[in-house]
Amino acid sequence: MASRRKLKKQISYIAGDLFLASLMEGVNREAIIEATHNVINLIPRISHTQPGNVKGYYKNLREALDKEIKIVADELSKNA
Repeated sequence: MASRRKLKKQISYIAGDLFLASLMEGVNREAIIEATHNVINLIPRISHTQPGNVKGYYKNLREALDKEIKIVADELSKNA
């Protein structure tokens, strides 16, 4: 359970950082806020893993997290 707790905290910190990115000048706030919302929606998924395929489940979860982070990174690089 400790790794789930750490993962939830990491996702919360990432969501906070993404929200701070939305406060920057000249960025598409809607896209960044939507990505932040999608990241926050990953937190409840951590507690309800699929039995029998735990490794694959967490792999898909991390891929979804990386996808949302990439969206924000691309948005920030457009405006840099």
